Amino acid sequence: MGAQLYCALLRSAGLDVRLFSAPAQSPVRLKKKPIIESPYPVFWVEVLDEAHQMWLPVDPLVTETIAKARAFEPPMSDRENSMSYVIAFEDGGNARDVTKRYTKTFNAKTRRNRIEFTHKGEKWWRRTMKHYQRGWKSDLDQIEDIELSKLEAREPMPKNISDFKDHPVYALERHLKRNEVLVATQAIGKVAAGRDSKVPGGKKMESVYRRRDVKIARSGDAWYRLGRDIKMGEQPVKTVAAKRRPDEMHITDEHDERPGTNLYTEDQTEIYEAPPVVNGRVPKNSFGNIDIYVPSMVPKGGVHLHHDQSARAARLLGIDYAEALTGFDFRGRHGTAVLKGVVVAAEYQEAVEAIIAGFRYEREREREYEREMKVLNMWRRFVVGIRIKNRVDAYASDGEANDENLSGPSSHGGYDNGNAVADDKEYIDDSEEGGGFFPE
Repeated sequence: MGAQLYCALLRSAGLDVRLFSAPAQSPVRLKKKPIIESPYPVFWVEVLDEAHQMWLPVDPLVTETIAKARAFEPPMSDRENSMSYVIAFEDGGNARDVTKRYTKTFNAKTRRNRIEFTHKGEKWWRRTMKHYQRGWKSDLDQIEDIELSKLEAREPMPKNISDFKDHPVYALERHLKRNEVLVATQAIGKVAAGRDSKVPGGKKMESVYRRRDVKIARSGDAWYRLGRDIKMGEQPVKTVAAKRRPDEMHITDEHDERPGTNLYTEDQTEIYEAPPVVNGRVPKNSFGNIDIYVPSMVPKGGVHLHHDQSARAARLLGIDYAEALTGFDFRGRHGTAVLKGVVVAAEYQEAVEAIIAGFRYEREREREYEREMKVLNMWRRFVVGIRIKNRVDAYASDGEANDENLSGPSSHGGYDNGNAVADDKEYIDDSEEGGGFFPE
């Protein structure tokens, strides 16, 4: 609460101030234990130095420091307070992520506790923080981005083997994944990897490489599904053993004679060129369709129509076409081909689109007719309901009139029962109309 009040005080004095929040990530407690207050702040403020166009951190409550950003990060041994996110809130409701300014090892340690370390987490965090941005960057924001980039670039190389795993700048050969390959063998440093009495000094050193020298390698079929083909004469950079199925676990390495999978890097591939469309004939595979995993795989002279009625339109025109295979839908170990649209010759595109437009028009007419029938049925129900109500009201009025005739004296001094019987007969004759319903 003190940091918020201090921020309000400085803003009332006319200073540009940002309120900072570093949410503490405490472990889940299964047993009740006393909470120990962390000696490092969770809230503090930053004041703008207009002369140098820099934000200066100020904490008069906990650390009692000014312009010492690295004094706010708690040590790794502090289990009650972990600085994973540092968010700056401005008076206009905007927010910025400036964690790199306050952490010493952002890429090596802090990044592992953030959402960016998960699959598609970086995209999710960027999309989330976009809701708190202005929509444009001021000169001060650009200066701050440059400062944060410099701080990240000056981060030293990790000293522990575990910190190199999935590091965005450095990589070890032991941490390479199954589909990763090291294309440059020039090391940029060494790191201690244990003790070895056979080497001088007794320490085993391991080479460190740049992450940019680690490339993704894929099989020929995987590159084909990305719209690329292996160049002629290229040799695989890596061969990996085939994955075993659960029913093949009894096979040992001595008796495993299955061929491995050859992997290639992107530099060993080129853009795939499908056979062209000749005389309106579309090339097809052995299954009667055409592979269109990416738009570049559309054959020359052809066009890919995505509408679901494209095949029907092509059949009505009597032209040659091929259904487009755009991928596979895997559920468990079984994959189902996904067919989306067709590929036809480019000269038939306008004709097929015209037929598709006709299908859409007919579908709209059918929908309009269904809506009209629904409206008419509603009106019919409404009118029938009114007729039923009027008939019921007529029954009530006729019953009251009959009661008056039976109870009241006639002009001859008695009760005119004959007229009442006649009225009843007339009432019975009127019921032939269906009582308000339509007679069958």
